[in-house]
Amino acid sequence: MSDTGIVLKKILLPTDFSEASKQAFPHAVSFARQFGASITLAYVVPTTLPAELSHIGIVLEETRLAKEAEKTLAKVRAHELPADLTVETVVFGGGPCHEICKAAEALGTNLIIMSTQGHAGLKHALLGSTTERVVRHAPCAVLTIREQLVPIRFPDDTPCRFKRILVPTDFSAASIKAVRYAASFAGLCRSDVTLLHIVEPPNYPAWGYAWLSLRDGKLKKKAQERLKALSAELPPRLGVAVMETTGDAALKIVETAEEQKTDLIVIRAYGHAGLTRLLLGSVTEKVVRLAPCPVLALREQKSAPG
Repeated sequence: MSDTGIVLKKILLPTDFSEASKQAFPHAVSFARQFGASITLAYVVPTTLPAELSHIGIVLEETRLAKEAEKTLAKVRAHELPADLTVETVVFGGGPCHEICKAAEALGTNLIIMSTQGHAGLKHALLGSTTERVVRHAPCAVLTIREQLVPIRFPDDTPCRFKRILVPTDFSAASIKAVRYAASFAGLCRSDVTLLHIVEPPNYPAWGYAWLSLRDGKLKKKAQERLKALSAELPPRLGVAVMETTGDAALKIVETAEEQKTDLIVIRAYGHAGLTRLLLGSVTEKVVRLAPCPVLALREQKSAPG
């Protein structure tokens, strides 16, 4: 990904054959048409044991499951995805998150598109947590699709339909790249963009609440100035609004998306280990889990394999 352009030629579309996972399909088709991208439709057969510890019966069972999955994938490709698109089907064996991320890197994938339940309990534990782990570890951008009560169905010739895009920014270099990416994307989709900055208050103000009020006032004024300057850097043809607010970052992003009836949130994903990922990456994962709309989590992509 460059600072101002979008490279999207290869889409990875994981499925577990559930109706929920199929809700990502219309978005994959839409992106493929918009950018002329190919789709790799993938299924992961979960392995029960490492290969060196597996008994022959387990190996044979996994082989049988893989063959059945290949047949099912072929049917899904024929019935759920338009015939004129370039679609490859692949079956892997292993842990879903590990295999999806490994395949994305090996294939030079630009975008992974997958569903997330967004619900508590077993459904979220099985599908939602896998999606969140993929967002955390993927080598490329990930578009997560929240399960809808009424599944989205786009006409075959429909390009990307995101009319209102929300882009949170903390003014870091990484988040500003996300703003520029979103602006390029908005130009293609003729979308309006809202830039959002959130000031998170400290839990225990060291110098009392009067000092905290003064501090927040200064931070808000500075944020407004930076948002205005950042919006001025974007193409003038875009409809750009700016907002600043105070509160929990993830919850405010979700709340703003709900209030504005946002079609897409574009946010920076942080894949670092340790404290950085804990503080920053957890915001992205929480947004993915709670957002009322699709979330596009961006990260720096390695060069595609030659």
